[in-house]
Amino acid sequence: MREKKAGRRLGDANSINWDHLSQPEFDLRVEALLCRLYSGPDDEVRVYDGRGGDGGRDVVVQQGQRLRIFQLKYFRDGFGTERRTQRRQIVNSFREAMAHQPHEWILVIPTNPTPGEERFVHELGVDHPDLKVRILGRADLDNWFARHADLVDYFNRDQLREAAKVFQQEQAILAGGLADLTARTRALARVADTLDPHWAVRTVVDGDEVVHRIQAKHPHAHTVSPMTLTVSDDALGPEHADLRPVLRRVIGFGSAERLTLPPEVTRNLTYAGPPWLPAPSGHLEINAVPAELPTDHEVTTRLTAHASDGQPTASFQGTVRRVGRGHLGNSLTLKFEDTATIQMLIGNDHQSYMDGSFRFTGAMPATILQTIALYRSLQDCASIEFELDGQRLGTFNRDAPLAVDDEERRLLRITEMLADDLDIVQRHCRAYFPIPDRISAADRIDLRIARLLIEGHCVVMRRMDTYTATLNGTVDDTLRCLLNRETSTIRIDADVRMEIFGMRLHLGATTYFHTQIEIADRLGLLAELEAGRGSGRTIKIRPADGEPFRAFMPGQRAGRNDEPLETTGWGLPGLDGPRKRLVQ
Repeated sequence: MREKKAGRRLGDANSINWDHLSQPEFDLRVEALLCRLYSGPDDEVRVYDGRGGDGGRDVVVQQGQRLRIFQLKYFRDGFGTERRTQRRQIVNSFREAMAHQPHEWILVIPTNPTPGEERFVHELGVDHPDLKVRILGRADLDNWFARHADLVDYFNRDQLREAAKVFQQEQAILAGGLADLTARTRALARVADTLDPHWAVRTVVDGDEVVHRIQAKHPHAHTVSPMTLTVSDDALGPEHADLRPVLRRVIGFGSAERLTLPPEVTRNLTYAGPPWLPAPSGHLEINAVPAELPTDHEVTTRLTAHASDGQPTASFQGTVRRVGRGHLGNSLTLKFEDTATIQMLIGNDHQSYMDGSFRFTGAMPATILQTIALYRSLQDCASIEFELDGQRLGTFNRDAPLAVDDEERRLLRITEMLADDLDIVQRHCRAYFPIPDRISAADRIDLRIARLLIEGHCVVMRRMDTYTATLNGTVDDTLRCLLNRETSTIRIDADVRMEIFGMRLHLGATTYFHTQIEIADRLGLLAELEAGRGSGRTIKIRPADGEPFRAFMPGQRAGRNDEPLETTGWGLPGLDGPRKRLVQ
């Protein structure tokens, strides 16, 4: 149930008080704001500590090849002509910044600049015609902060008394019912949002269990306000053998995996982070859930497999699902259709690792065939080249093909044969559906029979041990001849529909035949027909030699009518049809 937002926002009556701050306090507010303003997928924000010499840079924003440098000066009384010290500081910072060749230089101040101050700043860039120079003053700061009210609430936290009131109200009876609960829950969430300018807390209460999920408010949260968990080797015992490699990939490379740390491990963690988030203690389980890339910018990837001689053997296009980073290197998670996920671990030591997961059921057969081709390419190739949005990322080299046991190759071949059969049958019948999770032996044989018929083969029909027809009461010379002979040859033309995997598939005109058939009670049927009493009687035709009926589709054998019908085996391991029979 969703409620529309209503009521006054916490902090609407307040704004940042720029008049009574220290330089570090001013810097913190501006840095937090810039992290929000530049939070696109291609933006990189770096904050410098001026105590060690910032080189004319307080905050740097990198956008591709463009570099923006922000210089933060808390000159509460401005920097008019009479304030030579302040102007000298600005000039020195500007000159140092020019060594980094920025695209734009921005001076950030807590006041609205006078016309004289604006002229002074813009004249700094006279000798740099390609440089943009501007001032970010109080009016601009207030406008931007108005769009990020949680930052205002955070920095005015000590002045907000409503937070305490909200907490006290939670102890009261919810006299207003669901609407009262919605309003108070929203207000408490607003208070929680003021805990940190970079991290948000999402809380879920389920009975006695309270789950807090920490989420970044912007893409730079982990760099400007890092949280670190260190697990010592002593914390992991022999019983954690399966946890060690996952921990290394997630912590070391930022891989897209769910990491669960049990209570016996969390007791030995070393934690560093914001003061409002204390170190884990007690009997706690910690779950790290990988974040997804923003959906508004899909990055395509292309994987090209190469043979040992450097020639490309196959190429596949997918999407980037996640990029991660850790102290050992970077991780890259690639998705191909919905059936294959490739994870690359690229180490800082230039060593790379690759792993993949594949799903071969529940997808369309054509997709399964592509996935198997990708799987085989990764097994057999000597190197793999990666591209992101058309730009070459690098090459993964391998000393030898991956070792694959005979059982895995057998199962892969069975899956490929199934997908190939179903793809051909679906395109012929124009009926499309994914491969089911469970397949009976009977359905598997019928699918192969359908595929062979479509390809013009003559095949043994699985369920045709007898053929039953209803007589209309008339008799001709052909029927008399058939009923008078102990064994005969027969040919039956029919429009065939087969049910495979619960789906009715229309194959089309098909011919069934047998060279040695017999008819049950043939003479009695003939006598009934001659006496005019044969209408409605059934005739049962069965093979005299125990061999089942054969079939073929004449329309699929164009230009081959003069060829003998040589029976094709089903070709299914362990399920192949009866012996071949040559029919002239």
